[in-house]
Amino acid sequence: MKKAHKNWNEFINEGRNIIVASVICIDEDERILILLRGETAPRHPLHWDIPGGHVDQSDNSIEDGGVRELQEEAGLNTSASDLTYIDKEMRGRMVRYFFATQKWTGDVSLVPNPETDILEHIEYKWATFDEIEELSQSSIPNYILRKALNKVRQNEPS
Repeated sequence: MKKAHKNWNEFINEGRNIIVASVICIDEDERILILLRGETAPRHPLHWDIPGGHVDQSDNSIEDGGVRELQEEAGLNTSASDLTYIDKEMRGRMVRYFFATQKWTGDVSLVPNPETDILEHIEYKWATFDEIEELSQSSIPNYILRKALNKVRQNEPS
């Protein structure tokens, strides 16, 4: 599998960028898992978003960071090889990488962050693209979701 960045150690230690990995979980009905941030969230409180967060130095790749964040935020397990790169978005010093998957195990569970013991998300739901597009309090880039759905449709067996 091709990694999103070739020289991991150099990349993660640059110190100039904040690297974020987000995972778009798409079920068999093309619904997407979205999470509602808590009111004490430091960024976008009470906004809907997809699972994701900072890539740590202990992660071996951006994909591994996405796998870890999906497990921490939603209780779902997947592997880096089951992630499909969709796109990246740059905002100031933050670079957010987006991956999609249709392969995971487990049931969604919202638990406190293992490092801070803070419950970061207070609700979840599986929503269609149209439902997400109608949300007024959303941090989800709809054009990224559209790309993810198109990529999933292209990879379906005929």
